[in-house]
Amino acid sequence: MKFTTFQIDVTPSVGAFMAYSVCQGVDSPIFIRGILLDDGINRAALVACDFLYIWGQAWLDWRRRIAAAAQIEEERVLLHCLHQHDSMRITATSDIEAVGFLTSDLGYAEQTIARLETTVRETAAAEWSVAAKLMVAEQRMSGLAANRRIIENGRSVATRFSMCDDPRLRARPVGKIDPLLRTIALADNNGKPLVALHFYATHPMTAYHRSLVSADMPGVALAYAESTLGDGIFHMYLTGCSGDVTLGKYFLGDKEKSLRMMGCRMGGGLVSNIQHLEERPLGPISFARAEFLFPFDWTEKETSLLEEAKRLLAKEQEKWENISLYRLSLGEGVHILSFPSEAVVEYQIYAQSLAPEALVACASHGNSTYFYLPTAAMFEEGGYEPTASLATPQIEERLNKALEELLHDPQN
Repeated sequence: MKFTTFQIDVTPSVGAFMAYSVCQGVDSPIFIRGILLDDGINRAALVACDFLYIWGQAWLDWRRRIAAAAQIEEERVLLHCLHQHDSMRITATSDIEAVGFLTSDLGYAEQTIARLETTVRETAAAEWSVAAKLMVAEQRMSGLAANRRIIENGRSVATRFSMCDDPRLRARPVGKIDPLLRTIALADNNGKPLVALHFYATHPMTAYHRSLVSADMPGVALAYAESTLGDGIFHMYLTGCSGDVTLGKYFLGDKEKSLRMMGCRMGGGLVSNIQHLEERPLGPISFARAEFLFPFDWTEKETSLLEEAKRLLAKEQEKWENISLYRLSLGEGVHILSFPSEAVVEYQIYAQSLAPEALVACASHGNSTYFYLPTAAMFEEGGYEPTASLATPQIEERLNKALEELLHDPQN
């Protein structure tokens, strides 16, 4: 197994249009990190961006350009955002011209994909490193995730958002989460980690709406791990299925204090996982893809953003009606699942149940065109997630069948 990595500082300049405001300064830099993998037969790319999301035609264009630069098939590129809110939306010029509803700095987006394309091409052409061992770790974390849906008598009665300032909501139970921090590492012959991929399911922000660009909690966590370990490990963080999971239960009332505390708490988990890695059989690389018909809800939505999005998608319905999930396996029983958009944690839990003895690491916020992916029950319960979704309740049955297709192998 050979690999090569890259990292690009993509911090916008002051005055750039961020996701929710104009950039007035920098809290912490934001990056695009990536790894290319090659087992001599198959090649894959995993890319993690410190963006809110990549939407619509832009996601298709970015994946196509990364694939061409890496000399691989488009479907072998797993392109994800971490979903920090004090960051950038990436949309295509054609989508903006069609509906004009998304705040996006088009100049920034084009300059950034051009830089990324060049970096990937140069990285792929340079010398690759050799991985001798595949290693994994899982650790139960606390104080970093709680379900934000407060349900009483089958109805959503409140939402515990990421900066929850209501002590009564913070006192409510944690609710349904996946508490495991998962790490997949490539190591040398001596077991020394060279690359570490970390996966955890919680909304990755504790401080936002500050007009300061920020990598938020994952940025603090990665910096903590890098400074603590200090031995040249290339770290990547990916956000799991956390559409209904946030840090809001643990919000301290102060954005900066919450950011540093929870970032360091997560960083401690990354370090602990690196210190407790266990070896698994390495390779070969294998892929699977499961496609299903997205159940669009074309009825009128409450928010103008969803209405504008639907108008665009309806114009090219054939392009968007099929949605895909992907599996990248690095060894027997070690899988990375690539989810589109903002899936709720129930789908991650279900995926793990399909392969209970495997390590199933989920990355959400891939093709973010479809907004929230709730469960069927959530449409009856109400609350934020189903109102921010383009789907009907059929989404659960179809998505779960796709997961079953991806993880049907009995050797999983």
